[in-house]
Formats: sequence, structure tokens, C-alpha cells
Amino acid sequence: MPTIPTYTRGEQYSAPRVSKNAPSPVRLKETYQNTLQAAGELGRTAARLLPAKQEGQTQNSGEIKTRQALLSAVSDGVQALDKAANQVQNANSPAAADWVLLRASALAGEVQAQRQQAGEALAQEKNLLVETGSFAPSARALDAYLNEQLPGYESRLIATGVSAKSAQADLAQVRGLAARACIKRAVSAQHYQAAQGVYQKFAGSFSKAEQEELTALIGAAKAGSEAQKYWDDSLSQTDGSAEARLKWAKAQTSDQAVLERLSGLGAQARQQEFAQQAQAFLFLASAGTPEEARQRLALSPLKYTGAVARAVSRFGASAPHASAGTFNRLYFSGTEKENARAFEKGEVSAREFLALSAAYSARQAGADDKTGAFLCAGIEAWAQKKGLPASTQDEIKRAVLCSSSDPQERLNALKQIKTYFDL
Repeated sequence: MPTIPTYTRGEQYSAPRVSKNAPSPVRLKETYQNTLQAAGELGRTAARLLPAKQEGQTQNSGEIKTRQALLSAVSDGVQALDKAANQVQNANSPAAADWVLLRASALAGEVQAQRQQAGEALAQEKNLLVETGSFAPSARALDAYLNEQLPGYESRLIATGVSAKSAQADLAQVRGLAARACIKRAVSAQHYQAAQGVYQKFAGSFSKAEQEELTALIGAAKAGSEAQKYWDDSLSQTDGSAEARLKWAKAQTSDQAVLERLSGLGAQARQQEFAQQAQAFLFLASAGTPEEARQRLALSPLKYTGAVARAVSRFGASAPHASAGTFNRLYFSGTEKENARAFEKGEVSAREFLALSAAYSARQAGADDKTGAFLCAGIEAWAQKKGLPASTQDEIKRAVLCSSSDPQERLNALKQIKTYFDL
């Protein structure tokens, strides 16, 4: 029983006149335009090559199996479909019609798949151009790289069917993206002159919003670099304190952007100083004897002057006019002067004054004692249930806050105090 011969390009119908060695996008364009024409030619070829239907011939179970085989093969492409078509026995049979339609669909599907692959490859190439270009050390290097690479990229775009106008727009976008990425990389590496050079060379590739963004980025980075230089130089020109360093650095420039960055550096340094002071005050307040307190002060960054010196000299002595309420209030909100005034008036002891100074320094460093505040709120709630007067509540709070700076040790101290009220 005769079978359909395997169809080959150009033998029985007008196939696209494109070299097999040409880039795939070229074949895609021509093949896509001729797909429907090819389908029509295939139908006529099948009618000529397959034997005519015999009178009285009826569809049998073999015909159904052949059609099912064709339907199953279409998802595997034209080659698989043509192989399955070898089972077609009649040019006028339903199976032959199925083959013609399914083959046209398979051809179109392969064209579309190849077109999609070409588009994905171009998208990857575009990303590579931008990322690679971002490493250019100068505007001249970036321009040379793009001038060398973009013509080939443009040709590949046009080969997929993109219009020349759209291709030019895509190239302009690549230039802008690459230049923008190059500027950001240069800024992050503190190569501000290179960043400025790239911006000036490719300014026409940026939108107005991008120009404003990049100008601000370069300006801020440059100001930050100059401010850091002045700040670093100030260490050898002053006593090293944040206040003195900031004063000296600001005297070196009148640039407002640089001055703003210097203020930020000064504030950061001041916070660090306060954090160090807080630790020094805590270490001093935890001394066991006056002699140990003097030794610790000598080793600390704290100045042996004013209230600090007097607190060490009176270390271990009780406060003549002790006020737990005053201590608790100053612990969470007292200023440096208020703490010193309370100590001079005898409302807090020397050890308590040092604890207040530690709490104040910690707040200035941005480290509020939130756990201490929560603990005091818990003490109030518990004491009210017990019916304890406000004066007793203040005494408990002061005792717990002065027991330690560690939250767990404070809890242990509170548990011990509670046992006295549960007897």
C-alpha cells in the first residue's frame, strides 16, 4: 500500500530562498512570511503524490490510528510530524488533510519559537553591554567600547524584524543605561572625576529626571569625600574631641554641602563619645571602694574635674538629703547640669550621681534605657496591687535601677525585694 513520501524543501513548492548558513533571524523573517503559502503548496503536493481515493473505500481503524499519531507528533515539531505522515495511505483521506494543517501549524510554531529565542538572546546581550560598560574607567573608554559593540547589536536587532527607527531608539537606551551604571560604579569607588567625565560625555543620553538624579549623586559623593578628608585631617590639628575636630574642619571650607556632611560626621563622633562616657561612668559607679574609684577614674577617658572629681572624692558616702523620687526622675530625663545640681544639694549620693551620668550619656548616644522604663512601670503596677505608697514605690525603683545595668540582674534584685512584702 503506497505511503506519502517525505517532503523536502524546494522540491515541490516555493521554499524561502535563504541560505542555511545565514543567521537564524534572517531565516526566521523570510520563513514566517511564507508559512501559509507553504501550507497551501503542501496540500497540492499531497494531492498529487498520494493515490486517489478508491470508490467505495471507507475509513477504517487504521485511519483513526494514523490521525491520532499525527496529532500526537505535532507537539514534537515538523520532523516528527513528517515521520508520522509515512502512514498516510490516501491523498484524499482525512489523515492527509490533518497532516497538511498540522504541518503548517508546526512550521509556524517553530518560527515563533526561534523568534522568541532570538529575542531572549538579544535581551541578554543588551544586559551584558550595560553591565560590561559600567566597568569602563573613563568616559573615553566607555564611548569606544559602545561604538565598537553597538553596530553588531543593531544588525542583529534588525535581522529579527525590528525597524531601523526602533533599533536606533534601543541603541540610545543602551548608551544611557551603560553610562548611568558606569557613573554609579565610579561614585561607589570614590572616583568622582571619572564619574563627572562620564556624565558630561553622555548627558544627552539622560532624561531630565536622570540628569537631576546623577548630578545630585555625584555632588553628594564629592561633598562627602571632601568632608571626610577635612575630618581626618582634624585629628592631628586638635585635641581629638568631636567638638574641636568639627570646629576646625568647618573652618576649612565654605561649601554648604561639605559643611552639612561635616555636621553629620561631628554628630556621629559625638554619639560615639557619649557611648564611651556611658561605659566609663558605669565602670566607675560599680567600684567597691573610694580608692578603687580613684584608680578607675585615672584609667578612664573622663576628665578629673568638676562634679566627677568631687563624686570620686565622696565615693561611698550617703546623700544627706537623699530623694528617691529625684533620682528616678533624673535617671530617665535629667540633663548634665540637673544631675550635678542634685548631687551638690545632697539629693543623690556620689555613686548615684555617676549612675545618673551614665544614663544621661547613654541617652545622648541614642541608647535609652527602655528595659529600665518597662521595669519601673511593672513595679508601679505591682506596688499598686500591694497598696504600697508612692514613697515606697520610689525607693524600690531606685534600689532596682542602682543594683546593676544588666536587665536580668535587675529582675533578680526585684524578686529579692518582693520577698520582703510576701512575708
